[in-house]
Amino acid sequence: MQGEKRRWPLVLGIVLCVMTLALSVVLQEAGYLTYLNGDMASEMILARRQADTGSLIQMDWIYSTEIHTIHMNLFYALAFLLTDSFMAARIIGNTIGFVIAMLSCVFLCRRLGLSTAKGLCTAALLPFAAGTLYASNMTIGGYYIIHLPFAYCGAALWLSASEGGRGKRRALTALALFLLLCLLEGLLSVRYVLCFVCPMVVVAGLDVLLAPQTSRSLRDHHLRFGGVTAAGFLACVAGYAASEILYPRLFASGVGAAGSFVFNPLDGEAMVSSLATVFADFLKLLGWRGGAALFSLAGIANLCIAAVLVLAGIMTARVWRSLDTRERASRMQKRMLQYAFAALLVNLFCFVFIQGTYLNRYLILAVLFFIPALTIVVARERNLRLRWAFLLFFLMMLGTAGGNFLLETRAQQPAARQREADMMDTADFLIGEGYTHGYGDFWVVRVMQERTNGALTFTGVRQMETEEGAVCPVSLEMIRWLEPQDASHMDACPGKTFLTLTRDQSQTLAPWLEMTGAPVIHENGKYVTYGFESSEALIGFMLLGQMKLENADCDRGVFTLQAGGRMRVPTGFREAGNYVLTFTCEGEPGEGSRAAAYATRHFEVIGEQAIAAGENALTFTLHADDPYFMLLLTSGEAQELAISGIRLHRTQESL
Repeated sequence: MQGEKRRWPLVLGIVLCVMTLALSVVLQEAGYLTYLNGDMASEMILARRQADTGSLIQMDWIYSTEIHTIHMNLFYALAFLLTDSFMAARIIGNTIGFVIAMLSCVFLCRRLGLSTAKGLCTAALLPFAAGTLYASNMTIGGYYIIHLPFAYCGAALWLSASEGGRGKRRALTALALFLLLCLLEGLLSVRYVLCFVCPMVVVAGLDVLLAPQTSRSLRDHHLRFGGVTAAGFLACVAGYAASEILYPRLFASGVGAAGSFVFNPLDGEAMVSSLATVFADFLKLLGWRGGAALFSLAGIANLCIAAVLVLAGIMTARVWRSLDTRERASRMQKRMLQYAFAALLVNLFCFVFIQGTYLNRYLILAVLFFIPALTIVVARERNLRLRWAFLLFFLMMLGTAGGNFLLETRAQQPAARQREADMMDTADFLIGEGYTHGYGDFWVVRVMQERTNGALTFTGVRQMETEEGAVCPVSLEMIRWLEPQDASHMDACPGKTFLTLTRDQSQTLAPWLEMTGAPVIHENGKYVTYGFESSEALIGFMLLGQMKLENADCDRGVFTLQAGGRMRVPTGFREAGNYVLTFTCEGEPGEGSRAAAYATRHFEVIGEQAIAAGENALTFTLHADDPYFMLLLTSGEAQELAISGIRLHRTQESL
């Protein structure tokens, strides 16, 4: 009987973990169409490539600000071995990630001297979402699920290695694993450095500076703590330095260099506004909803959130004073509380003082250590009435805020399906007509690729305002973001291809579309799709739309250059290869009538020749991918030249 009594908390913890995982699956299914966006879809597209090629690290993928070598896409790639559905792979991958994160949370709680049952109850909170901010970025989006094991395992190994004792071999093992993890975190992302390792340095630094010198044993504890932390920080810096050296040579992009950070101006009003924004987003993480009626479900949730924050603050202050740093478990728990607050303060410093370091989802990493810290506070609180009052309001908060959010998400499903109907109508038409690859706005086409389970592939493009005097006021350019490197090549689709735009985008691009003469091959309430004979043809029109005219004008694809006239395609990306620029010239070219191609940031001439009357062909070679490629045609002293039929063609000859 006594054994059964001891087992029920463990069973309860397991049941809670299973329940919250099941709820997360329900929420992912309900909110899939509502919250799916281009960034989320790009992770799945990358994972699909990993599964198809059998390569976990994609060297030919254009990453964003981080190289995703160890990220959620690995779990998604694993899920693709079980299913071809992008939605199912996302749910399976997120669930696997949460299970690993929950195990790491239990591991941390055990290192803090808490029971496995308490660790499981704590871990059960991780998949639970009470508001859009957490659900869209974690439970459904899966952005930071992979960060949870690094955060919790790192904290557990840090505290264990710092304590020593309980066997020299175990202590050395913990230290080695901690240093290895710090090295890996530095290699993976500057985000790990700022969010996880720098707060450790703050806690250890203050600990060493303020440590009482009452006994040798305590002094040794503090010095060991500082030494282990310093070693971890150096390992992390070494990993980050290695990433800055290696990654630019191995990958096309993705290095979020700390050297690019810039301090914000000292503006008191702006700083206060930033702090207010962060606090408001913190409330949203807990499920707070502005504008809710006081006695509605959302209003009750808001009241519970306020009560939880007040009671948690009171309990934390009481527990903090009661922790005795001479005892191992108490000392580790106090350091965990310090670590939670230090992580928040370090991130707040970045949010307020450093440009470009705050998006609302970044707050998740700043507060995730408060989850195990809260368990410490509840476990240590000796006032039963205070503890039970807190737990009551906490459970009410989770139930009302989480339940209300799930109801809202389900209520949004019909509208999400209606929005998707036009997208799938467009996709079905394109697939039926035999199209395989096309172009469009990043936020549209990435989602379309996921929703068609990869039946259509895309190159992302974006609208760009051209220079004054350009052929078109708005043209298109490659986005080169979260896609294969060859997606933006001129021969990406040698056969027919298409450009899908929203109706608003097509109106903005009306002059450019008129210049191309591309036919509308399909349209519905939201999307308009235009047909092109090849990627090369589409990219050629993109270049012409950007062309800056000086002493020249354009009428239906014919360019008239007066004396001293110039036609210049601004610098942009072009892949390595052999090229030929062809065009027809009418008129009498004169001195200085030339066509030239340039490359590199120093504008080296890679091809140049005089313009002749009739057909012209300028051949040149780009020996490497170049973001500074430029074309220039000048009339020189000719009184008037008419240039037509301009076409840039990439030949199939090898370099």
